[in-house]
Amino acid sequence: MNPIALGVFWRAAMLIVGLAAAVPTRLADLQPHPMAVRDFSDALARARRQQAVDDSIAAPGGRTILLTHGQRVPRAVVLLHGFTDSPRQFAALADSFYVQGDNVYVPRLPHHAERGADARHLARVTAEELRASADSAVDIANGLGDSVVVIGLSAGGTIAAWVAQNRQDVQRLVIIAPAFEVGHVPSILERPLVNLSSRAPNVTRRSAADSSRPDLEPGVATRGVAQVLRLGIATRRAADERPPKAGEMIFLLNAHDHTVKSAPALDLAARWRSSGAAVAVYEFPDSLRLPHNVMEAAHHGGNDSAVYPTLDALAHGERPPGWAAGIRPFR
Repeated sequence: MNPIALGVFWRAAMLIVGLAAAVPTRLADLQPHPMAVRDFSDALARARRQQAVDDSIAAPGGRTILLTHGQRVPRAVVLLHGFTDSPRQFAALADSFYVQGDNVYVPRLPHHAERGADARHLARVTAEELRASADSAVDIANGLGDSVVVIGLSAGGTIAAWVAQNRQDVQRLVIIAPAFEVGHVPSILERPLVNLSSRAPNVTRRSAADSSRPDLEPGVATRGVAQVLRLGIATRRAADERPPKAGEMIFLLNAHDHTVKSAPALDLAARWRSSGAAVAVYEFPDSLRLPHNVMEAAHHGGNDSAVYPTLDALAHGERPPGWAAGIRPFR
């Protein structure tokens, strides 16, 4: 290719990249589509259909978790796992809530924990699928319990925030380290990068697989991450226009977290609070040295003795242990 033609090519390529980054992605199709059930048997049937689908494609340990007492109970808990993870992330916590008398539902998020898959496959995830998964989980939970509590971590935290903004049939949400913005990326570049990554070819960075956890898909798929952030953008934009519909929102942040930023979560909490919503914000201190995945096992940097009592208290609407400090002005 001659130098003139090459120059024209690169200018055209840069223009295309610039337009892809500048033109916002669609958000209008991320509205809720509730189809809640009140009958326990109907909810059970829906959940078991999801498990049947999982049995055909999910890796060992990656199946949707359903723990019930054989009837509708006072409280149903939904647990939403993080990006690249699986329902197994919340297995121990699910057991804890079940022992306390709750019915518990932990759905496998779209394209996660598939047999033989790796991080590359998560590029197929769309914000619309995450929205539909959230709607489905809340719909099912309404048939499992008289009141519904939703807890989500990271990408699951982003989904939980969307639920808080859009579903009035949830009593309380615990939103843990939501993925609204990626750490180490300037905030001014966040939305252009989401626009670009949603349209550009996917870039995958794989991490070493853990043979003991075939349900994990470790690594990064840029298109999948962009779709999680896109759902977060839709949630935060909706918060500018109207108050959240859920009853109570509790943010649980992590001062040692370098994977996602806390500032957007604090901003959303402030918007919700200003609209009259019930909002609280707590934070694990940096001294605990917790990883972004606060549910991680102790030998991977987790701390069960700090995390589990905190989540148990917050799920019940109680004040957490002293190590989870309340953040002003949300105390």
